[in-house]
Amino acid sequence: MSKVSNKKVSEFWNENPVAAEGIEFEPGSPEFYARFDSIREADDCEPYAYSDLIHGYTSSSGKTVLDIGCGNGYVLSRYAMHGATVEGVDITDTAVNLSRKRFELSGLQGHFQTTDGDTLPFPDNHFDIVCSMGVLHHIEDPRPMIKEIYRVLKPGGQIILMLYYRYSWKTVVIMRLKRLFHPNYRGKSQQEALNMNDGDDCPLALVYSKKEAKELLSAFENHKFRLNQLSWKQLLLIPPLAKILTPILPSCNNSIFARLMGWNLYIDARKPE
Repeated sequence: MSKVSNKKVSEFWNENPVAAEGIEFEPGSPEFYARFDSIREADDCEPYAYSDLIHGYTSSSGKTVLDIGCGNGYVLSRYAMHGATVEGVDITDTAVNLSRKRFELSGLQGHFQTTDGDTLPFPDNHFDIVCSMGVLHHIEDPRPMIKEIYRVLKPGGQIILMLYYRYSWKTVVIMRLKRLFHPNYRGKSQQEALNMNDGDDCPLALVYSKKEAKELLSAFENHKFRLNQLSWKQLLLIPPLAKILTPILPSCNNSIFARLMGWNLYIDARKPE
């Protein structure tokens, strides 16, 4: 696999803001954010209660929080609503502008700026929490950014990441089936198929095992892992059957299947004091 530059990643996400393709409203409009939030908080994605479990929004008052790859500001807005002081950085101007607009529409305070993907424009030991949700798996070598996260976190500070999981149902089963039967995926390598998860032209989407994630965060301690995001539609594989059974089955995201083979791998760790 040829090296994928941060510039190429930036160009793709500038043109393809997260989830915007599937939303009928103009990016930056109140309707756009409302629709995005409803999609994100759907039962088969990441319900607000689960997101709060991961981030601890309701206990973040007075804390300083940095979100790397701030998208359209969803995560930081939830922190800000509960009294946290928030900063957002992103490799794209599009995301920074969308985050600013969300905060403006919501009457929230936050600061956002574009970064190069390898450095953070903040002093040492500055933040209580640094999060990066679904971002670092799009960077070929995230180690410089992990080093920067360590630098800007206070001793005892918390890092919260979400990475795609190597042993998820989607990776192990669905992507392989698509490569056999789906005309858009036939003939693709497993890596090429994974890249297409976020758009046909997405340059890179890596997957991590728990061991690999822990190695990436080897400078941190007290690593904790959670898995989620697996729907009955994905698990049952037969769309008509899933359509019939999904309304009468409990949430698949709360099932043992999601906890073992979910697509989203959440990692929580601490900078040593």
